[in-house]
Amino acid sequence: MRKAAVFAGACIIALAVPSPASAWGYVAHRLITNRAIDLLPAELKPFFTKYRDEIVARSIDPDLWRTAGWEDDPHHFMNFGVREFGDYPFSELPHEYGAAIEKFGMATLHRNGLLPWREAEEFGNLRRAFEAFKRSPAYGPYDVILFTAAAAHYIQDAHQPLHATTNYDGQLTGNRGIHARFERDLVERFEARLTISPVPPRPITNARDFAFDALLASYTLVDSILTADTDALAGKDLYDDDYFEKFFAKVRPVLERRLAESITATAGLIMGAWEQAGRPELPGGQGGQGGRGGQGGRGGQVGQEGRLRPCVDGGQAKPPSMHLRQFAPGVGRRRQWNKSGSGRPGR
Repeated sequence: MRKAAVFAGACIIALAVPSPASAWGYVAHRLITNRAIDLLPAELKPFFTKYRDEIVARSIDPDLWRTAGWEDDPHHFMNFGVREFGDYPFSELPHEYGAAIEKFGMATLHRNGLLPWREAEEFGNLRRAFEAFKRSPAYGPYDVILFTAAAAHYIQDAHQPLHATTNYDGQLTGNRGIHARFERDLVERFEARLTISPVPPRPITNARDFAFDALLASYTLVDSILTADTDALAGKDLYDDDYFEKFFAKVRPVLERRLAESITATAGLIMGAWEQAGRPELPGGQGGQGGRGGQGGRGGQVGQEGRLRPCVDGGQAKPPSMHLRQFAPGVGRRRQWNKSGSGRPGR
């Protein structure tokens, strides 16, 4: 009973507390995930179209877990540029998780980010969710929705350049606050003016290495963003409309390209996990096993409209998945960031 009350409180907090700066911002994460569904092949698109609203809404879940107090921060970034990892392309950092722990210790990895390994974990969870369709069709839609959203979120973070650098908020170069101005403010201000043209996706077969590659590509773009910020602010004391127009004009190609590459990568992750699961047939449209919930058993957790029920149901708190502890193992302290610039921004 006590655990139920705790989780119910976490759900309320996640919805009520203002979010810190988070990768791409809520608007961009939802935009990326929504566009990725349009790129899926015919075998997958009916299912993902049916549950589009839920998947898109849940693509910000990993940021909400942090707001609720779970220690998820290290899963959202990689601090390339720290002394321990050497110079670009940071070959001092092993890609194999066990080797990285043996070389640096868990504390150093935790401090400098775990994104590629988190991505590999959630890719595996998504693959197993696809595999489970034949064994447990009632669980199928529920778990695929949840793990798609999680895997999508982290690979999208990897495409945000300021998630790939130790200078993540411009705090080392006099560009403090750049994290939110780039990933959130530009998208929210100029979404209607963006031209985003993702290329057709290919199935991703190694999520960990793909995430490392995306982070390395992101790192190479950091200096151009910082320079654009400095130039746009020249002679100003405020980040006014004129600043944002100048900043947008300078970084627009980078912003549009990374958003497009995030869309393609998100679709590629889904395709790759599905193919590695043996290409199971998914329910789509109005028919198929597990496509509609509310029929009794655990399948009832997907409602009649194809929507997941709230996390508090029938007077008892329910975690978003039986795998919740894989997502957010324990409640820990979260470093806060405020407008004065103290602390670390959420990433």
